[in-house]
Amino acid sequence: MQPAGDNIDTGMMTPARRWAGLYTVVLLLLLLVFFAYHQWKKTGFFTDNFGPVEMLALYGPIVISMAAPVQRAIQGRSNPARPSEVVSDLSLATGSIWLWNHFTFNFAHLADPFPSSMRFAFAWITDNVGRFILLLQIVIGFISAFSTIVSYISEHRKKLP
Repeated sequence: MQPAGDNIDTGMMTPARRWAGLYTVVLLLLLLVFFAYHQWKKTGFFTDNFGPVEMLALYGPIVISMAAPVQRAIQGRSNPARPSEVVSDLSLATGSIWLWNHFTFNFAHLADPFPSSMRFAFAWITDNVGRFILLLQIVIGFISAFSTIVSYISEHRKKLP
């Protein structure tokens, strides 16, 4: 099913929808900077066990997730970007599995980069909540990958003679 305004016959996305996907890239860059700041300033959010493999498991999916929205913005079509989206979803799921099994975070320090007047907003996020979020990312990553594969195949079959 094509979103409203997209050209169903050609599969082209509207210019607004093409550029709207880039907001995701901006948010992902902010998330990347947020975690990098924690690491650079040694806030205590990352424990001493946060090593190169954990960095790859955390930062890798964030960087990979930027590919599909950029590809959609450049090509103006959703379906060709779906394989990139599947890779993104699977990297999120596998990275989250690693991080869940090797929990190297201290969520008591999650809000440290923010001014003290804003930290209360993050006080409810404990290590257990962090583990739950990782578990959600595992489940959602695999479900999303499966769903995206089904959509990709369905769209591809529609174009076959």
